[in-house]
Amino acid sequence: MPQSIAALLDPQRLYARPAPPITNAALLGSVIYELVVLGVLGAFLAARGWTLPRLGLKPSWRDSAVGVGLAVAYYFCVTLLWILTVVVWPRIGALGAATHLVRADLQLSTVLLACVVNPVFEEVFLCGYVISALRETRGVTTAINVSAAIRVFCHFYQGAVGVIAIVPMALLFAYVYARSGRLWPLIVAHAIVDLAGLIPYLS
Repeated sequence: MPQSIAALLDPQRLYARPAPPITNAALLGSVIYELVVLGVLGAFLAARGWTLPRLGLKPSWRDSAVGVGLAVAYYFCVTLLWILTVVVWPRIGALGAATHLVRADLQLSTVLLACVVNPVFEEVFLCGYVISALRETRGVTTAINVSAAIRVFCHFYQGAVGVIAIVPMALLFAYVYARSGRLWPLIVAHAIVDLAGLIPYLS
């Protein structure tokens, strides 16, 4: 979140940074930040009557399989969006080739920890809480759009290439949750996407 605010205030930093934004230290910092926020906001929501069933967080083998399918659907959508974007804006292809988001010295333990904590953190709040709360007062369309917008904003620090990759996840995950009310498929799919994206950069 702080990196996204900095990128919004000074977008030129996205292309002038000396090193990729996703490093071992950055992942560890994100995990600590998310655990702290998860603990504080989790306690706050629990005090206000929010429960895991209300959020739709109920792990099952069936929903795990749905999560695998959701990850496949995400990759299909992001590939299609990338192809369309390159057709409309050919320069984005060169920008993508020149953009390096992950430093190739990640530790397996850090990657696995991030792939457990980050999916839970993002899906609980960006879908479980935001959509559930807004759907009751503003309607499902507003809930999906707000959830998607927050998720995209949180990834501004990754620049245009990262945002193109996150838009399909933001819309697809929000829509699936709004329709099903089940959070576990989203967490599984998110973990698969994170793991697949980080494993090639292990030291």
